[in-house]
Amino acid sequence: MAYDRDSIINILANKYYQFLCNLPFHDQLYMKGIHEGKGKFLANLHINLATRNLPKNWNDKRYSTEYVTPAALEVLKNHSVKGLEYEHLIPKKKYIKDICEQKAIEGSLTEEFVRNIINQYLWTATVTSEEHKNLSRRVMPLNWNQTNIKARYENAGLTLLEHSKDYFS
Repeated sequence: MAYDRDSIINILANKYYQFLCNLPFHDQLYMKGIHEGKGKFLANLHINLATRNLPKNWNDKRYSTEYVTPAALEVLKNHSVKGLEYEHLIPKKKYIKDICEQKAIEGSLTEEFVRNIINQYLWTATVTSEEHKNLSRRVMPLNWNQTNIKARYENAGLTLLEHSKDYFS
């Protein structure tokens, strides 16, 4: 089944909310054991849902992004992902995961909150490996207004296009 962005966000919000609300944050050994899985839950589910939209033989995560640089688009159009990177526009740990986890620990997390924060900050792009080197990793610009999702890319001098995926055949 193929999903549009709204459907993906709704499913992610529901599953991530369920996941966080069922974690025993007070159990240190449990949390040590699940640390890596907890960190990857949201990204793995997002990739799974987003790649379901793609035609067979085009199901690599780098084809599933919402944005793409012009140079990366040329590579993708040639049915290749060589030299390309999958990137989150906004560092998800700081702006999504840490905030949601803290609210879950406090008992104040709601599915609506998760949906809103994911919808605001969970955006992806495909860039070339060279462009990737120019991005400040996991850090938004100091003057970021928390609304311009492309700020990190603009700071690096990178242009992002909407990834229309109209080259699939």
